[in-house]
Amino acid sequence: MPDEGAELQQNGGNDSAEKPSLVHPDSRYHDAVAALQAGKLQEAEQAVKAVLRDNERDAQAIHLLGVVAHQAQKTDVGIQLIQKALEIEPNSAAFLNTLGFLFRQERRYPDAVSALRRAVELRPTYSEAYNNLGIALSESGQSDAAIEAYETALKTQSVFPEVLNNLGNVLARGNRLDEAIARSDEAIAIREDYAEAWSNKGDALFARGKVKGSADRTTAMACYERAVEINPRAVESWVKLGTSRHSEEKFVEAEVAFRKALRLSPNHVRALTTYAVTLEKLGRLTSAASHLRHVLTIAPDDVGALKSLGHVTLKLGNSVEAKHVLARARELAPADPDVLYSYANCLLRMEQLQPAMDLYLRVRELQPNQARGTFAPAAVLLMDGQYEKGWAAYESRYAMSAFKPNVPNIRERLWDGSPLNGRTLLVHVEQGFGDTIQFCRYVPMLRQRLGTGGKIIFLCEKEVYRLMGTLDGVDELYHLRQENAEIVFDVQIPLLSLPHRFGTTLETVPRNIPYLSVPESAMREASLPKSKDGVIKAGIVWTGRPTHSDNLYRSMPLKEFANLFGINGVDFHSLQIGNGVADLQPYLKRGNVFDHSSDIKDFADTAAILKELDVLISVDTAVCHLAGAMGKDVWTMLPFGGEWRWLRNREDTPWYPTMRLVRQRILSDWGIVLDRVQEGLEGAVKAARSKSLAEGQENTPPETMPAPITDKPLKKAKSKKAAAKK
Repeated sequence: MPDEGAELQQNGGNDSAEKPSLVHPDSRYHDAVAALQAGKLQEAEQAVKAVLRDNERDAQAIHLLGVVAHQAQKTDVGIQLIQKALEIEPNSAAFLNTLGFLFRQERRYPDAVSALRRAVELRPTYSEAYNNLGIALSESGQSDAAIEAYETALKTQSVFPEVLNNLGNVLARGNRLDEAIARSDEAIAIREDYAEAWSNKGDALFARGKVKGSADRTTAMACYERAVEINPRAVESWVKLGTSRHSEEKFVEAEVAFRKALRLSPNHVRALTTYAVTLEKLGRLTSAASHLRHVLTIAPDDVGALKSLGHVTLKLGNSVEAKHVLARARELAPADPDVLYSYANCLLRMEQLQPAMDLYLRVRELQPNQARGTFAPAAVLLMDGQYEKGWAAYESRYAMSAFKPNVPNIRERLWDGSPLNGRTLLVHVEQGFGDTIQFCRYVPMLRQRLGTGGKIIFLCEKEVYRLMGTLDGVDELYHLRQENAEIVFDVQIPLLSLPHRFGTTLETVPRNIPYLSVPESAMREASLPKSKDGVIKAGIVWTGRPTHSDNLYRSMPLKEFANLFGINGVDFHSLQIGNGVADLQPYLKRGNVFDHSSDIKDFADTAAILKELDVLISVDTAVCHLAGAMGKDVWTMLPFGGEWRWLRNREDTPWYPTMRLVRQRILSDWGIVLDRVQEGLEGAVKAARSKSLAEGQENTPPETMPAPITDKPLKKAKSKKAAAKK
């Protein structure tokens, strides 16, 4: 006889209440069973109660009424009815099996195990009861006893795919993955369209495939795909499929799977949370935050959602919300190192250095074998100007999972800073273009360490390859995408380890500016569009690379930046490429706004345009580093909180003498920053016109662009005449 109710799946288990007996003299009883199978619970209840009105001690009818109550979400009533049936027939193994099943539904595991053990004592070949016993034991943490129960069930009934599937699950949880996969295969061999067995086989394969891209992980995804093909309404299988695709960085495909799961179950917390992580990877941070906020409307104290929301909102530039949700996560999980680490990141962004440092050190205590507890404090030390300690701590980045070196083993043949004495040193880039431009200044200094001879090889990104041809001290230059390049070296060093090797302090930052220039191959035949007399040529960059983790935080909307375009006496030359260029189109009609994106193929082209400008006005991107490295005047607009390379509470930087830093003083407010830039530009225009009138010259740019208006008056520079007199 078919099962009277929907199959229940808990932790991958398959069980059901005892099926009603086929043997009963009253046709109304059979009518009740048929109604139950059809999901007509009220009709089933009425039919079985009619039987009981004629015989209130009909144990089978009472048992059936208990099953109906359970299906009507009244499991407590169902338990009472099954117990009443057992009072009439205490040795009914079938009734005990149902009672054990219902106890397990209520998580009354000792009662469930007791009832089910009694059932198999009464009927030693009762495979269904052994299966239910195995599930109850497994869910109560008694894995070995559960395995024994499942194996006994298989001895009494070898062709039992549900038991094979359940046995595979408990074996997988015990990390006996090969055995688990074998059991799933046996279940599938019996029932090829067994969706849950395919899904659980995928779990075991995924656990066994620890490395991204492994055959096991690929096969696991195929298993999940088969599971949802068989049962498109299997929410958990869709979530698993999405998670497996995400782990293989197939984010678009992962999104499809998560959306399928959420159509079936819109409030599925794990699906919402993991989907949000995928959205973050796709760069859709606002949508990711929305999904996480929805999780918190369902489960306000879900630590995972709080932690993820804090991380995402921090990337969105909303450190206030991030701090709020992470503080709540910390209350709920005060010893969770991930929560503490994210909270510390938030505090660092808000320049609360000592509280951030305290939390990073606590993370180190909790996870002494993980690099982040040492690496994260480096940012605090460097932002605070404690360079000697900061550069030393920064070396721990080698052990960070995000560190991607361009040599097979970063610790192999690592240069210690000693004289080369005939050895060849490979310096290779890391991180972003701005880092390459900022720290390549150390390459010429390596000539000091040649000793009795040696050679310097520099490996850079293709985008800066031509530009780096102007850098002194390089014997051989290669780029990362260069084909058939065989680089032979004796020792190697990542670029950002050079400050540590040279013992850099605030006072000894290399200031040999300029150290980069325009390569001959990028010299422009035609100059910029001719400006009117006394007009300032200002380069502009308002947004950075969209894949940068802090891009939304450091960038500004063009519509805000465009408030500067109304300044009389300034021509604005956009050096923006890729992201954001299309937004510029409506402003090109003004006559003082120019788009050079089509002229820029790499940073050498950018350098050629920068050379013709009077000033660059930029958010924190690689272009501002390039302008600083070329000795051009540059005003760098920084978000609230800043980043370690810009130190804190300073409007100048030891790294670039011609750079001025214009910092947000209010979270996410670019308005005051742009006001100060506008005042600086207006002052520059006034100075340029005054100089032009005084000298009777046309189109004469100022020798030095004035810094933007600051909150504190800048010290007046002494005139050359006064300095000579002194």
